[in-house]
Amino acid sequence: MNMKKYFEQGMMNLLEKKNIDSITVVEIIDEVGSCKGTFYKHYIDKYYLCCNCLEHNVYGAVSVQASSWKEFIMQCLGAFEKHAKVVLHAFDSKDVNSARRQHEKLTFEFLAKKYVANGGDPSSAINMITLKLYSEAVTEIIYKWLEGGCRESGEELYGLICAVIPQTVFKELREQIA
Repeated sequence: MNMKKYFEQGMMNLLEKKNIDSITVVEIIDEVGSCKGTFYKHYIDKYYLCCNCLEHNVYGAVSVQASSWKEFIMQCLGAFEKHAKVVLHAFDSKDVNSARRQHEKLTFEFLAKKYVANGGDPSSAINMITLKLYSEAVTEIIYKWLEGGCRESGEELYGLICAVIPQTVFKELREQIA
């Protein structure tokens, strides 16, 4: 097993117990039994490690090539539910490099791609801002779901996510939303 795998497993172990903002690089190094030089050889900071960790251990079941918004969201929810505590603790930070911001970016990219493919105007700043804000709202809804112990079904949460979709987005994506 290479060092990156050890660091990712160490991060998974730590995220099971506490949120990303309270984890230190020293704790990660101690968890792995390595040194700072090795950590910084592979990672810029703990947030970068966290994002890589989620990408390899959680997001594997999520496809940005999903055919619809529902498929994308249901894939996210299924993957997140399997690792609920880890994802909750990873999403607990709003740092610019955090996993939460990474998910917002992934969601935005999925929506923007579908929006443009369905005739939406990519040069419309207001529509791109709307997609960005909606992506943040979706991530917050998922975070609250994780925080609440994933009590609602994926279908119920998907319904809530669709209920708050802005009309400008809905008009362009209505076939993708169904």
